[in-house]
Amino acid sequence: MKRRLAALILTCLLVLQLAGCSPAAETGSQGSEGESAQARVPVTMLYALDLSHFEALVEETYPDIDLQIERNAPATIDGESERRLRTGHGSDIITTSMPTGDVKNYALDLSAQSFASAYQAGISRSLLIGGKTLFLPLPGQYSGYIYNGTLANRAGVAEPPANTGELLSMLDAAAAQGLGMGSDGVLFAIESTDMTNVSSYFIGAQVPDFLGLSEGVVWRERLTRREDSFSNGMNHGLDLSVAMAERGYLNPARIYNFRGNETPVLDRMLNGTLLLTYSTVQFLDTLNAESDEYEFAMLPFLSEGDNHSWTTAAPAAFLGLNAELAEPGREDALDAALRVLALLSTPEGQAAFIQDIGASQSYLAAEVPSPIEIPGGLADCVSEGYVYNVQFPAKLLYYYGRNMISVLNGELSLEEALANVDRYFLEGDEEVEYDQTLIGVVAGDMIYENYNVRREETGIGDLVADAIRELTGADMAFANGGAIRGSLYEGNVFGSDLDVVCPYDNPLVVLEVRGSVIREMLANGLTLIDQESGIPGGRFLNASGLCYSYRAPEGGKPAELLDITMPDGSPFDETGTYTIAITSYMCGADGYLDNNGDGFTMLNVYSDTAPLAEDVKLVRETDKTFGDALQLYFQNHNGEAILLQPEGRIKVVSGGD
Repeated sequence: MKRRLAALILTCLLVLQLAGCSPAAETGSQGSEGESAQARVPVTMLYALDLSHFEALVEETYPDIDLQIERNAPATIDGESERRLRTGHGSDIITTSMPTGDVKNYALDLSAQSFASAYQAGISRSLLIGGKTLFLPLPGQYSGYIYNGTLANRAGVAEPPANTGELLSMLDAAAAQGLGMGSDGVLFAIESTDMTNVSSYFIGAQVPDFLGLSEGVVWRERLTRREDSFSNGMNHGLDLSVAMAERGYLNPARIYNFRGNETPVLDRMLNGTLLLTYSTVQFLDTLNAESDEYEFAMLPFLSEGDNHSWTTAAPAAFLGLNAELAEPGREDALDAALRVLALLSTPEGQAAFIQDIGASQSYLAAEVPSPIEIPGGLADCVSEGYVYNVQFPAKLLYYYGRNMISVLNGELSLEEALANVDRYFLEGDEEVEYDQTLIGVVAGDMIYENYNVRREETGIGDLVADAIRELTGADMAFANGGAIRGSLYEGNVFGSDLDVVCPYDNPLVVLEVRGSVIREMLANGLTLIDQESGIPGGRFLNASGLCYSYRAPEGGKPAELLDITMPDGSPFDETGTYTIAITSYMCGADGYLDNNGDGFTMLNVYSDTAPLAEDVKLVRETDKTFGDALQLYFQNHNGEAILLQPEGRIKVVSGGD
């Protein structure tokens, strides 16, 4: 009875007393064929991938709308979206992975739109924020446990585990026979090891026996109002993980992707040295498609007793509308943006998005053809409404996950960890909270967009490279484009802005190198500019203290390094010696396997997985990062309004020039 009550609470749909209508009829009529191109209304949004199918559907359905998609790195979509909104540069359609974060403060209420009720009841209910619908879910995945059914059968486990006790017994049986484990003894790992996903696993494991029950629903609502605590609710969530860690089936030190130390889940599942993982329906499909030896199966989150099992929904992102669209004079833009979301909320719109982003499931209530079938155990949860969507803000998820890993590592008790989370939830933590320290001022926008720092000179790329050279005193400095993830906008610059622009913590080093090594390094930076995915590789080098030109890739020919000169136009000496500042990552600190080090083996002074570099000498190591360099740069130029614009450091030559 308890679990049925919880399911009813979580799957209750907010019924809106509005007449149903088509996307065009709901918010405005589409433009006529006779309208000029100048009359098209632009609607802007950020997304990590090419959305050509959805964009074409929008513009075919509404000829008066010009949907403009700016591609941005997925790792920083949340931070960049929020920063742009905060500075008045936000896109019309807001993209976020965590709608309960601060981004909700910039979103319009969509509750009165009939398309808001087009989604599955459980998803619709979980997305309500203060009783309002602010965001809609994109297609995505369902998640749960994936296990090697072939090896489980060999271990004598004929039936899928029905609760956590039986799941642990399956691991015990496999371990006793040496099945599904490598030399490290590990049988379980989380497939996607970013902290948000790790935290989502820890939280999801508590759904069947707490968060999915009526008392868990009440607790979550009280927590939202800051009337309850994590210590009072989440005190049994690590029971299974602790049991697996104590038996050696789970390695806490490799559960999070710190410096590439995570378990290679795909390879180990396919070669039979990992029995169990937490991942998505799509990953299950990949495993079964690539393996001829093993058959893999999937389980939802299981109860410790007899409560109903649950799956978790993982939308690719959530979309909302920028509240600035409601300002006077923007009626046409608001109407156009609403029509885009209305089209998204149809089977046709969902199908186009699925085709664009490679998702496997839609969360519409109406049936949408899926390229991947939901496996039986999860399908039952979906059909009966036992679907949970983790809705804690991203920063809180990060902090929660970090503390839970500390428990598994034996560094904290669960009580201490939950007390830490409560303190952070109520008071914040300067290690996690956005740093609101005023760093400096910029005189104009220095924009990161459409991966520009990975293919051409930009103001933001020049600034980062100059900051590195100024901090280190090297003759030249180079910033790999993949480490630059955000813009700086005219006005005040805060510590949080620097965290978004340069989020990685790879320390800087200074090398003494021959000029010929620099030529080889620059050439390597051009090797992944043109990829089938359309996303250029992050190894492209932004430069300070040196200028270079290259021929753009064209007609199947790769990019080609052309000239190198000094900033004053004097010749660059390939036989001479220069000091350069780069990250230790490029020098092999994390090795060069699996694309670590971005292929800069000519700079290797650390790794034993590649030959040590010739004509390269390590001058000194630092503990400073790109972000530290930027902060010091603003301190050194205190009182100045900083603005760098492209000045010819990097010249791109087209094939015909």
